[in-house]
Amino acid sequence: MRWMGAPLAAVASSVAWSDEVWIADTHSHSAMRFNDASCLRCELTQSGVRLLSWALVADGPFIQRLPSGAMQVNFKASPEEYRAAFGRMLKGMRRRIKAEGLQLALSADDIDKSLQGQLHIVLSTEGAQYLGGDPQHLDVVYAQGVRQIGLGHFVEGDLLDIRTEPPKLGGLTELGREVIRRCNAMGILVDLAHSTDQSVAQALEVAQQPMLWSHSAITRQATDWKSRSNHVMSISLANAKVLADRGGVVGLWPSRFNFDDPRAYVAALGEAVEMIGEDHVAFGTDMQGLAPASTMMSNYSGLREVVDLLLRTNMPERTVRKLAGENYARLLKAVMMSRSIS
Repeated sequence: MRWMGAPLAAVASSVAWSDEVWIADTHSHSAMRFNDASCLRCELTQSGVRLLSWALVADGPFIQRLPSGAMQVNFKASPEEYRAAFGRMLKGMRRRIKAEGLQLALSADDIDKSLQGQLHIVLSTEGAQYLGGDPQHLDVVYAQGVRQIGLGHFVEGDLLDIRTEPPKLGGLTELGREVIRRCNAMGILVDLAHSTDQSVAQALEVAQQPMLWSHSAITRQATDWKSRSNHVMSISLANAKVLADRGGVVGLWPSRFNFDDPRAYVAALGEAVEMIGEDHVAFGTDMQGLAPASTMMSNYSGLREVVDLLLRTNMPERTVRKLAGENYARLLKAVMMSRSIS
């Protein structure tokens, strides 16, 4: 891989210091654990994070992690139960945001402020079961500040097939198509992570705006729910190329499912750049969303280390800045500016 030609110990005098490169994360659950009393603002500020997609897990109350690390679906709730759970979780997140004096990224102007040095939080959801089959409910969640929506997670829904269950819907449903169209019109970024290859391909055909795959790896060979490998959650290279061609971004997951240590993650970032281009790769940590045994980093000082390692390779500083934060910011801004529903 051409980026890794320089020794990691040698830092060229022409590159920026690590702390001059700001960070964005396409997918995080940081500080969401029960009774977490840490200072989220402090951690993000100290590590140079300027833009954080803070993801509410829509089906979280209805699943549990087994000792093996696998997820088990306890039961499929009603739309009313999903909406009630969504409301409780969102209320807690907004309470935390207010208490710490954090700012929400609600518009393209807010993304520009992040580029200028102000920390902003992107309210996101992983799974969209709270829609309850009604695309008009997007109006409600938009008014509540949500600007990024993952269409699937671990509980099967009515929008598309997910990667961890046998496909039953034929990929993307007509309801899923309608939700994508409405998200595009509203300026909400659509996240395709957890979706099957067929669902992703169909979503890319429908979408009028660039899309996100927020977290996992890129695999040259497609995988599915029957795969025994650690790549079952990954986006196929074929879909990643189409997503990139249409202006989208893939967030790479620094998990032990795919990488042994930060240096392996850095190498994978370089490989992803070679596969889909430097404008289409980002950090997608899933911070604190993994089982402890699968976690490479437990806080954002680990991502700061990754930036430092990238700068110690011969990857151009321009490319490092794009991966570290600019690509995700550009994608969000483009989608937000496309809003056509007043």
